[in-house]
Order: sequence, then C-alpha cells, then structure tokens
Amino acid sequence: MCPFPATRPLTVPSAPSLFLPQADIRNSAEMELANVMRIEEAERDTVRQFFTMLGDGGWSHSGASDGTDIFKLPGERIHRIMGVTRTTATPEEVLTFFSEPKNFDKHFKILDEMFKDGAVVKIGGQGLELAASGSRQRMHKLGNFAALSIGGKDRSGPTDLSDVADGAIGLLDKARRSPVGIKLKSFFRSKMRGAKEHGAASTIASLPSAQDAAIGAALAAGSASFREGQFKDLPGHALLHGTFRLPAIVPDRDFIWDQVTLRLPTGSVLIAGKSVDDAEVSDVPSPKGHVRGAVLTSGYYITPRWSQDGEMEGSQIAFVVQADPKGVLPAWVVNLVAPKQAHNVTRLRKFLDCN
Repeated sequence: MCPFPATRPLTVPSAPSLFLPQADIRNSAEMELANVMRIEEAERDTVRQFFTMLGDGGWSHSGASDGTDIFKLPGERIHRIMGVTRTTATPEEVLTFFSEPKNFDKHFKILDEMFKDGAVVKIGGQGLELAASGSRQRMHKLGNFAALSIGGKDRSGPTDLSDVADGAIGLLDKARRSPVGIKLKSFFRSKMRGAKEHGAASTIASLPSAQDAAIGAALAAGSASFREGQFKDLPGHALLHGTFRLPAIVPDRDFIWDQVTLRLPTGSVLIAGKSVDDAEVSDVPSPKGHVRGAVLTSGYYITPRWSQDGEMEGSQIAFVVQADPKGVLPAWVVNLVAPKQAHNVTRLRKFLDCN
C-alpha cells in the first residue's frame, strides 16, 4: 500500500535482491573521477573524495530487503554504510526533492525515522555576508538551493535581480579593494539600475565575454580560500541543521552540515554532505539535552537508467552514510545500528514512486 498519493507507476521491490549493483557503482565512480576536471574547481575535492570512497574495492554486500541492497565498508572506527535502490524518478526529479528549502524539514522526516526537526541556516552564494548595512544585510530571498550544473559552468540561483547583484557583491566584498572587485561591484549596480529602467532581467549567463572573465576571476578568488571544515558560501551549497532522536537512555544528537548539490558532466546528480566547524557553527548552538555529532561522509549519487531503446526509465540511487555521534556512545553500538540508516534510500524511493 502506497503511503503517499500515487501519481506514477510503482516500482516493484526485489526480495531478496535481484541485482547486485556493486560493480556498476564502481564503474560509475571511475567514470566520475575521469571527468573530475570538468567540475568547478571549488568542488573538485568533494567530488574526488566521494567517488574515491565509492569506488573502494573494500565494499561488501551485507544483505538486501525491501528493494534495497545494503553494503558495508569497514576499516575505520565508524563504518561506512551504503544503500542502493532503483526508482522510476529521473535524476532531476530526485534533485528537486533535495532542492526546496521550504520542504527541508518535511522531506528529511520522510527520509530518516530518527529525524526530529531541522532548519536551513544559510543558502550559499546569495549575498549573506554583505558588509553593507541596511535591510538586506544577513537576508536573502528563500529560493531553491542553487544547483551547480554540468561541468560547473551554469549555476541556477536566485532569479530576483537584487539577489543576483547582492550575491556577486557579497562574494566580491572580501576582495573589495582589488581593481576587479571595484569594477564588478560598479557593473552589477549599474546593471540592476538599467534593468529596472527597461523592465528587463539580467543574468550572469547573458553578460558579454569581458564581464564573464571578470566574474570568473572573482569566483576563483573567492573559492580558492576555503579550508577543510569551512562552509562554502557558494551557489550549490546550503548550511543545514537537524536534530535526531536516540533511545531514551542516550542523549539525542544534533548535526550541522554543508550540503552541496551538483549536476555532474556525466548526466548524474550528486548531493553530498559533511559537517562544518567554522564560525558559522557558533551561531547555531546545540539544543538543550543534545550532543553535537559529526557527519563524516554522507551523500546521494543518482544515475539515470536507460532502456534498450535508449529511453530513460528512472534512476539508480546510492546513499552513503558515515556519522560519528560523539559523546560516550561506543563505536560498536554505532556500527550495529548504522545499517538501518541505509533504508533512508528505501523511504526516498517509496516517496518518489508515489508522487
């Protein structure tokens, strides 16, 4: 029985597994690594780390249930767990599920039975670090998380012209004394005024090549300074906070992590998350009675499935999770219950196939 109003044909779960996608995933990981230089430079380390891990030969198939294959990668104190399933939804439809800030809390409750509540702390690349004073300081339009497109060349972001201008100005504010920063800030402000006068919307993609070069230099200057554990205030990123329930005798946990959404050059989609430890975290204290854990590895890798006739017939979704709950919880207890988290992808499949 479908728990959601069904609007598409349902996939029939295999029981037990009728496919072992381990080799397919390893081959896909190698293909993504071969294309990593086509990804925007600021995201290459994230992509490289994720697919190096995904292509590790140490993954072992540990079982299957409810249409999902479960794999384990031991070797560290906290094991990595992976769930793999198939859905009739396309990669773009899966991406949409993760790209709506207003639905973050609702959708995460669908994914994770342990999730209590959460919030979007910040959407990357929308001018949240403006030095200028005024009503727009520390504010932004709540649009979709900006997804980084194929090869990192096209960014989808805020459509409101003021947000576009503020996003560019905010990024350049860190280098406001440079000639490029001063010229580009002036350019965007004049572009905004001109668009309002003529009723036309301007986008970065429509700028002449000279301005494209200036913007590229500014983005490169901004992205090159990120260190490990720092939130990347760039399009495609969102800073998220969530609280999770544990058994009654154990304090609940909360996590804060940087989620990046990428459209890969191969036509696949990657949603990857990792905890941050920079100044952004100090603005989000742990709720009373919670222990702050760390997301070490987490992500959804969505690849299109094609029929023999070349028609897209859905997606394969691989979900990887490795989280350290911290505190006094022994690692063996964490590893014992971690495989249950693999079924986040099962719940995702059921929701997608019913909508």
